[in-house]
Amino acid sequence: MIKRQSSIKQKLVIAYTVVLLMMSAVIFWDWNSFTNVEEMVGSGEIVSDLFDTTLEIKRFEKNFFLYGKEEDYTELLSYLEKAERLLIENSRDFTLFAKHNVIIELRAHINNYRELLTSLSVSSRDSDGVKKKLREVGRDIVDAAENISNTEKAVMRDTLKAARHTVFTSILVFMVAGFAGSVIFYTRLLRPLKILEGHMERVSRGEFSPVPIDTRDREIASLNSAFNRMLHELEERKGYIVRSEKLASLGTLLFGVAHELNNPLSNISSSCQILIEEIEEEGIEEKKELLRQIEGETERARNIVASLLGYSRSSAKEEVSLRTLVNETIHFIKGEIPTKVKLEVKIPSDITVFVDKQKLQQAFLNLIKNAIEAISGEGRVSIAANMNRKDGKVEIAVSDTGSGMSEDMIQNIFNPFFTTKGEKKGYGLGLFIVHNIIREHGGAIIVESEPGYGTTFRIELFPKET
Repeated sequence: MIKRQSSIKQKLVIAYTVVLLMMSAVIFWDWNSFTNVEEMVGSGEIVSDLFDTTLEIKRFEKNFFLYGKEEDYTELLSYLEKAERLLIENSRDFTLFAKHNVIIELRAHINNYRELLTSLSVSSRDSDGVKKKLREVGRDIVDAAENISNTEKAVMRDTLKAARHTVFTSILVFMVAGFAGSVIFYTRLLRPLKILEGHMERVSRGEFSPVPIDTRDREIASLNSAFNRMLHELEERKGYIVRSEKLASLGTLLFGVAHELNNPLSNISSSCQILIEEIEEEGIEEKKELLRQIEGETERARNIVASLLGYSRSSAKEEVSLRTLVNETIHFIKGEIPTKVKLEVKIPSDITVFVDKQKLQQAFLNLIKNAIEAISGEGRVSIAANMNRKDGKVEIAVSDTGSGMSEDMIQNIFNPFFTTKGEKKGYGLGLFIVHNIIREHGGAIIVESEPGYGTTFRIELFPKET
């Protein structure tokens, strides 16, 4: 079944749209909640004003009954009118906190109170029956207003609590949505890129395995496909360059062999010419000596050719003398060693290693050549070895007195295609191949260097099969 691919751009547009709609809904929700609170506050002020007015009615009622002043009577009527006006003009606000029949009953008490107060003139203020009735009706007015005020306070508390819950829920929704969005964003976008980054690190170490990213995002899938094509091309180019590097090493060997063969062949030629000139003369012993020289030089040429044939084919691992192996490797590049560079070999004759001879010779060939090329004038290349008595490993050091390397170069020296010689002097695979050969033998190689103080490559190998 073919997966339908989508675009990251489309997903981002959808995500932004969803977030915008969520924000709009939450803002609208919170706005309504705070609007309700605002309305409640306004209505609460009116209820408080009514309750305060009823308290003033009771106060002036008491003053009027005590002192009988006309102004107290006038103020009492004034507050009665105010209370009635508040109930009439703000009936909608009062219905938020009291039932309609309660409001009608309160208005009836106010009207009843006015009628009683009107019937009680200043001259008849000592009418105890009317006063008692007035006090009872006034108390009913205050009780009704107080009940409405208490209800208003309770409703206000509930409204504020609901608003607080609304804000908390909004924050919680945003947090959950943000966390879910982050998880989706990481799973769908950042995680594939993290996998790709990890594979890039592996590529820098010379591993060219394809990247298995399962994604429906068109951009990530396209990037993954392009990266895998690049890996395939790198793998092919790596094989080609490794073959080129081997051919270059083989060319160096052939140059050394030609140089080495030239000496015995010259001696053979000289001995034959002398033998031809003296063939009819006496001195049979001298002639035998010349023939022995011819035989010896012929054997020497045969050995050189045998070394070349041994290098040209891969062989199984065997236990070989380390000093002999190194000396044979040096013979291949004798003609390339400058006269100002001194080559020293300090390897005991009893040290052996269990290796593929041809591959280890290739590794030493690359190390010795690099050491020679690192020396611009006079200098020394040293190859030393010893047996570690603690773990039984053979420790080999290839040192030079060349220009040395910086810390950044040391960190990348074994990476493929990394070179300090310039584009025309190498592919940057020599030390990468050395590292792989040593690793194939179960050994280890490290480099110690400092600018201006030369470089040392330290190798550990096993003396026998493990």
